Amino acid sequence: MGFNAANAPQNLIATVRERSRKLSAKDISQLLQMHWRPRVMGAWYAIAAQDASLSAAVHDSLETCLGHLTSPPLITAALAYPNAGTASLLRDYIETDHRMGWGAAGFASGALARLEPGNEGRTGAASAVRSHDIELIDKLAAFGNALRSK
Repeated sequence: MGFNAANAPQNLIATVRERSRKLSAKDISQLLQMHWRPRVMGAWYAIAAQDASLSAAVHDSLETCLGHLTSPPLITAALAYPNAGTASLLRDYIETDHRMGWGAAGFASGALARLEPGNEGRTGAASAVRSHDIELIDKLAAFGNALRSK
């Protein structure tokens, strides 16, 4: 949940990877439509599955998430499955996060900067990226990459 995966032990990575292989794309899509805890696991399972058919479900889940408990894994999954709407979705999330005070706008801005390198000046939200946000993006992306290995 939230940013917890940034410091996940190796045995957790192996457990999530193993469990993801027992789930179908339909199962993962359904998790991504549920309340916050299943969404979080659905995001990590989607990354581990390496199935591009999950891109729409990941993006739909991010569009309807309600803050920092679900958004970091979902944003990480959206970066793993980018599509033509990913940048716009991240901008919308950043705006909503700022308005609602959820506390993950910086992380989303870091993801947007990663998705669109060099465009930080063009997008006001991405200009607010702090080194801490980049570090979290890097750690969660590494967690996602570890789920995809083996």
